[in-house]
Amino acid sequence: MPLDPSLIVAAAVPFLVKGAESFSKTAGEKLAGKVAEICRTIETKFKGDSYAEETLARSKDKPESEDRQAALKGVLAEKMVEDRSFADQVTKLVEEALKEQRGQARSVFDQSGQTVHGNQTNIAGDVRGPVLSGTFSGPVNARKNE
Repeated sequence: MPLDPSLIVAAAVPFLVKGAESFSKTAGEKLAGKVAEICRTIETKFKGDSYAEETLARSKDKPESEDRQAALKGVLAEKMVEDRSFADQVTKLVEEALKEQRGQARSVFDQSGQTVHGNQTNIAGDVRGPVLSGTFSGPVNARKNE
C-alpha cells in the first residue's frame, strides 16, 4: 500500500536536509545510496526555481530549524502536486529508503562467545512492556496498578 503523499514529503525532507554523507556514516552504503538518489532527484527538480533552490539551501544551512524544514516540505509538496511523475519517483525512492532503514533496525545482536563483566541490558525486537535494568533484591513488580 503506497504511503500518503504528506508522509512521503515528511520522510523525504530529513533525508534531503541531512544528505547522504550523514547517513553513510551510520546507516550503511545501501541506505546512503538511496538517500543520495532522493537528494539528486529533488535537487534536479528544484533547479531553475530560485525560490525552491533557496529554500533547500537555507534548510541545509540550518537542518535543525523546524521552520526551514516546514518551508521545504511546502515547496516539495507543491512540486509533487504539479508533477505526478516526479511524485511517483520520490514516493518510490522514499519507500525504498524507509524499507532499508527498517531492515537495518531489525539486525540481529549476537553476543555468543562474549564475556560480560558488570551490569548489562540488551533489548531486541518489539518491546510492549516495562524494561527493567540493574541489580534487584527481593520481588520486582513490573505490572501497572498492582
